[in-house]
Amino acid sequence: MLQALLLAFQAVAVPPMPPQSLAETAAMRAALSLQESTAAARGRLMTHAEKTAFRQTGSYDEAVSFYRELEKASPLARLTAMGTTGEGRTLYALIVSKDRAFTPQAARRTGKPVVLLQNGIHAGENGGKDAAMMLLRDVLVTKRLARWLDEVILLSIPVFNADGHERTSPYNRINENGPETMGVRVNATRRNLNRDYLKADTPEMRAWLKLYTAWRPELLIDNHVTDGSDNQYDVTIATHTEQDIAPPVGEWVAKTYLPGLMAGLEKLGHVAGHYIEGRGGDGQSLAVMTASPRYSTGYAAAHNRAALLVETHSLKSFKTRVWSHYDIMRISIDIVAASAGSARAAAVAADKAMEALKPGDEVFLAGVPGDASEPYTLRQLASERPVSEVTGAPVTRYTAKPLDQPARLVRSLKPRVLVKAPMAYVVPGEWVEVIDLLKRHGVAVEPLVRHNSTLFDTYRFSEVRFAQAPFEGRFQVTGFTLAPVRENRVLPPGSVLVPVAQPGGKVAMHILEPQAPDSAVRWGFFHSIFEQKEYFSDYIFEPIAVQMLKSNTKLRGEYEARVASDKSFASNARARLLWLFQRSPYFESDKDLYPVGWVDARP
Repeated sequence: MLQALLLAFQAVAVPPMPPQSLAETAAMRAALSLQESTAAARGRLMTHAEKTAFRQTGSYDEAVSFYRELEKASPLARLTAMGTTGEGRTLYALIVSKDRAFTPQAARRTGKPVVLLQNGIHAGENGGKDAAMMLLRDVLVTKRLARWLDEVILLSIPVFNADGHERTSPYNRINENGPETMGVRVNATRRNLNRDYLKADTPEMRAWLKLYTAWRPELLIDNHVTDGSDNQYDVTIATHTEQDIAPPVGEWVAKTYLPGLMAGLEKLGHVAGHYIEGRGGDGQSLAVMTASPRYSTGYAAAHNRAALLVETHSLKSFKTRVWSHYDIMRISIDIVAASAGSARAAAVAADKAMEALKPGDEVFLAGVPGDASEPYTLRQLASERPVSEVTGAPVTRYTAKPLDQPARLVRSLKPRVLVKAPMAYVVPGEWVEVIDLLKRHGVAVEPLVRHNSTLFDTYRFSEVRFAQAPFEGRFQVTGFTLAPVRENRVLPPGSVLVPVAQPGGKVAMHILEPQAPDSAVRWGFFHSIFEQKEYFSDYIFEPIAVQMLKSNTKLRGEYEARVASDKSFASNARARLLWLFQRSPYFESDKDLYPVGWVDARP
């Protein structure tokens, strides 16, 4: 019945709309680098997009078959299985190495930086997938770009969200100007993989984490398509350069990578800008996106590694978007190859700095836009505001006329979550899900093989607030107040020590510090500690409550003050008894107590 209704609706539905402005420059329409790549191939190993003049994109199986042909074409390429999706599709990564360094260990021995090309985490956004196939062909088949392999090792994921990629329809993305059909943003269980990096609920992300934490690439390029206002940009980008990334890596990005990337894009005729997430502290300036570790760039930064978010614009033609992705990847790999020594040295220095972290050192886990800003030109399109025939309210209509507006850009950050590092965290053995999560992220843990008694610092929560609706399959903890607690704990065998002085130490802190934006507490891994499990009968507890008030003048004063100041409390007999019960020795001592603690000496 549902399928019949859907078919009936599609028979009368308005087809996906064209973009309002069709604003493209001559360079965008020419897409010269794509022309050159196609011409050099001379009909060998053509992508589905090329065969259809960029009206269509191919299936997942076609993409995998293309990668298999690349592997056959060159002994320098190896296609390896990463894992399996929820619907049973195999996920792959192609490794390209002149040294045939097809394992992370072999790659490290070469001393070459690794660049990971990631496509289709949002599977309706296909430009990166098709551009990567053309780019890899230019490395392995036409060999126009084979010179990179003297300095760099490449990894490429054909499509990260393979299940979402195969749920094709012309109606999946109303704001996207081609291809004719496309996949969806989410995976088969309707989870957005680009919110799953830290909580790792999906089989796709767990497969990706195994790849990423083994290879630890010096640069991740995450290819997306954005929608929003119609504008001049064919691509906007975001990366990390401030306190939320290790200083050596942030410096390489800020001084070498970003300037070279933006200059290279401008030279080739791209209209490139920064991906704007919000406003600066003054409410007027534009703040660039800085992501928490639930996203690709924030996750890479937590691992002391650089990453680039690529957002080509959905209202440009599909061909223009493929061109933008191709040139972004080509320029990026050019820069890494030209600065291979410094790119690799920055990553090594960042890891060594984490390994040298001392208890008490401050670690930046989240920030807000800072005060410093710089001049910026916002490349918009002129628009009109006619009255809608449908709603009777004004609606925006964009024209193709460029409108450049002076603005201020904020890339600086002020700390929002800044914590002092302990020597190590201790996770009790019964919290198996959290211990497994740490291991999935490549965090080294040390098992405790016998009962250990130790002085333990932790938190007690109060005023805990929960989201009113699910987000990515979980009800998040949105707020709380923390009070420090120090106590002796007996830790059972199976508990683990999590040293912070290790390359994955900052990832561990993001997971285990409750106030971090994507902590295990916020994602719901510890919900049970907030639940009261034992209750009382009024007739049993009321005499005890009377004695508590008679014997404890301080408690009586607090109780009477609460009754006097809170009419709702005063009129609720059960609430008054519960207030006293929570302060009695009968109340569960471990409710609202964080089971994870930290120590500054080994148990």
